[in-house]
Amino acid sequence: MTTDNTSTSTDSATAPDTAAELRVQQLDPHSLLVDANVRHDTRADADLVASVRDLGVLVPIVAVRTADGRLRVRLGHRRTLAAIEAGRPTVPVVVTADETVGDAAEVERLVTQWAENEHRAGLTTAERVGVIAQLAAFGISPTQIAKRTRVKRGEVTAALAVAGSDLAQAATVRHDFLDLAQAATVAEFEDDPEAVKALVLAARGGQFDHTAQRLRDARAETAERARVADELRTAGMTVIDRPGYGDTATDLQRLTDTDGVQLTADNHAGCPGHAAYVTTLSGYVTPGAELPTSDDAGTLDDPEDSDEAGNQSQPVWRSWIGARYVCTDPAGHGHHDRWATSESDADRKKAAEMDEGEREAARAQRRDVIESNKAWASAETVRRTWLRALLTRKTAPKGSAAFLAAALAHDGTMVTGAGGNQLAAELLGCTETAGYGRSTALAGLVEQAGEARALTLALGQVLAGYEECTDRSDWRTVRPHTARYLRFLQSCGYTLAPVEQRACGEQPPPDAPPAEDEASGLDEPEAANAP
Repeated sequence: MTTDNTSTSTDSATAPDTAAELRVQQLDPHSLLVDANVRHDTRADADLVASVRDLGVLVPIVAVRTADGRLRVRLGHRRTLAAIEAGRPTVPVVVTADETVGDAAEVERLVTQWAENEHRAGLTTAERVGVIAQLAAFGISPTQIAKRTRVKRGEVTAALAVAGSDLAQAATVRHDFLDLAQAATVAEFEDDPEAVKALVLAARGGQFDHTAQRLRDARAETAERARVADELRTAGMTVIDRPGYGDTATDLQRLTDTDGVQLTADNHAGCPGHAAYVTTLSGYVTPGAELPTSDDAGTLDDPEDSDEAGNQSQPVWRSWIGARYVCTDPAGHGHHDRWATSESDADRKKAAEMDEGEREAARAQRRDVIESNKAWASAETVRRTWLRALLTRKTAPKGSAAFLAAALAHDGTMVTGAGGNQLAAELLGCTETAGYGRSTALAGLVEQAGEARALTLALGQVLAGYEECTDRSDWRTVRPHTARYLRFLQSCGYTLAPVEQRACGEQPPPDAPPAEDEASGLDEPEAANAP
């Protein structure tokens, strides 16, 4: 095949007699006929137009000569239209033959165009990582790589993160369904093979974002627990594991001294049984204030003490890692259980008298509560990230108007509260310092919005109202407003976490163990080269 850079019109083109005479001609794309194609929509997308504008048409267009001497495109309709839109003066064209007519010729055209469009494959994730890594090795900056490859900067960053991890690279080769963002998350957990296996399984099952957030939260919690325990030991405190059924260690909140005075971390410090364990604490705290290091008496805010007018000091419910103080042998050290005659204490004694099967059932129930509460917190992070992306749209998702009408009819007071208004401002990217009240920045967005965007803003405020009213206990009992909210998000493309499915009345199956072919090899970088 030869190249002719001088021809710019169809007049000089003659149909070749043999394949050996095929030559590439530079022709005006406006002169080409693009009317016969198997595609219903031949419009060029923005990325293709940008690529053609920057690099030109890289693969020659294939055409045939019509009876009246014009050229009709057989292969390359989108490239032709992209060149026209990009303003390219010429495109490379190969004229293969004179156009023939009749049923046989039409069948040949259809089969050829089918084959050209059907049997195409883009670069795999592993191949994309390889290209971007090689460009970086040539000294090209991530910004320039993004510009020249027409790839988003975030994807370039993700690819470079994958390139720096042998385990993540192996995962992209072995599991070609991983996208760049998912592979970058695998790189984030390369020191934890079990986490990597969980991520790969989640990517196949559609729960990747939720699984990744659970793993991040678990890692952060483990680090925070270790930090708190180290601080306690440095201060000379005895740190024990959380007491279980039948243990003598008792929280100080339950105990008094011989005079009936409530025991605290301060007045109990001299007791030989003084100790602490690290656990998750919850309570009302003032936003921006330092979190209490324990739930010792008097350290948590009371929401009833907040400013009734509403301001930034409004306490909010939070959970964090801290210490809970105990006496390891309260009876031996002369302490009294102030709840000794309560119904709850009677229940506690019954628990101690359980047989092993009952105790294991109680432990399983408690594990479910703990893990489900953590899962809800992780799902909230994923859900709110997804909401932020949803609310950047210029137009609201299909079904929004009907959802808004139902929300106002069923839950009008709930979804229009001040808390939801503030959360809506946050989700929509308002940067004002929010107090407890209506957002002036959000009101400004509404005033400037056109009709379509205004519907999205209205949707955002109602969704934020629902979101503000969710609670980590929603998974325990189906609440119609929570289920209505989550089901709408699901209809818009959000993937419900298993704990969110429970809030909608579903009972998702337990996590299955990794299949042998999926779990094997992920902790070995050389698996990328395995046969």
